Amino acid sequence: MDKFIRRFTEDERVKYVNEALEYGSNILVAKKYDLHPSLLSRWISNYRRYGKTLAPKEQIEKDIIPNYKKEYKKIKKELEEKDLEIKILRDLLKKKNLL
Repeated sequence: MDKFIRRFTEDERVKYVNEALEYGSNILVAKKYDLHPSLLSRWISNYRRYGKTLAPKEQIEKDIIPNYKKEYKKIKKELEEKDLEIKILRDLLKKKNLL
């Protein structure tokens, strides 16, 4: 069984998206054009978000955290500092209530 990849132009994708939005059923439109429903849903989502059926590459790259380990350590440290601050404030409240 040979696999082949179907390619769609932006105009074709927009046509399918508009039809799905008009009919209110992704599944019916997907079946009509022999598309996977999740593919059509992704096109619709991108069309609503970016005005195109494919997400712009620069937006995808911008969403990725380049050094997630460094970012994780930074956030973990901030959280530990906040926890310490909360403990100190609770101790102060206890001492104040005892006076």
